[in-house]
Amino acid sequence: MEKIFPTEKLSATLMYPFTGLAAGTPVLVRKLMAPWRERRAETAGLKAKQDQIAALAAEAAEATFARKLAGEPDAAKRAAMLQAWEAAQVTARQIELERAKADRKAKRGKLGDAAGAAALMLIVGGPLIWSLVGPWVRPGIGLVIGGWWIAALIHAPTPVKASKPDTEEDVDEDFDDLAPGAATEADQEQPEPSSSALSSDQLVATIERMVAIRAQADGGAGKVHLSEVLESLQRHGLYPGLDGRDFGALARAAGLPVERGLRVKGRGVSVGLTAAAMKAHLGHTPRLPPEAVADNTPAAA
Repeated sequence: MEKIFPTEKLSATLMYPFTGLAAGTPVLVRKLMAPWRERRAETAGLKAKQDQIAALAAEAAEATFARKLAGEPDAAKRAAMLQAWEAAQVTARQIELERAKADRKAKRGKLGDAAGAAALMLIVGGPLIWSLVGPWVRPGIGLVIGGWWIAALIHAPTPVKASKPDTEEDVDEDFDDLAPGAATEADQEQPEPSSSALSSDQLVATIERMVAIRAQADGGAGKVHLSEVLESLQRHGLYPGLDGRDFGALARAAGLPVERGLRVKGRGVSVGLTAAAMKAHLGHTPRLPPEAVADNTPAAA
């Protein structure tokens, strides 16, 4: 049903039987006509190739005749050879026209025979056929219309949903504690390759924490789009000017289990990561970032 009614608003759902039919009918027609178009294109390609071969053969024959004509010293024989060549060309053209005319006549004859047979069958067997088929005509038309309607709705292009967070504050609240200044001691011991990028281990650890945070809010699925990761990192001054495609390549190069077609509530479908994939990659469940704990140790006297 999600495919037949891929809408969220009530008004869009109520109108979708009509809008989906209008949008899906051209797609369905193109899909049904695709085999015929392919056969037609193949036939046109073969005809063009045949014409090209015939043209090359004619050019070769003309070149051969020109060499023979140039090699004949007698002017009278050259004139006779030229006249015979032209007569042969005219005869070949006449034969071609007569053959095409005969083919057209044969096609008209076949169409006439088929039309006559159909007319005779309708006159003789029409009443009998109608008495058998007549009661099923209306239900059949209804089934055809209903089947076409459902097929058009299925083939209607799905509205593209913008991959945007619900609110900027939600993302900040989720991932603000993953800022470069909130790194753990283990992360701080690792030298940063540059001020605007993370090492592969640091990137994996950061995304692990993002997935763990999201898993607390989406029932353990931990679905996070790479666009969310990039937005959060860029807010903290990392990977400036990098787009989603480049960041995706960077994530794959770091060995992250990136998945396609990942749906995140409020952000649509895009490329991202899940808690299950990260668990299979890391060998353990994605872990939350360590919380700062106050030091209550009494001071030495």
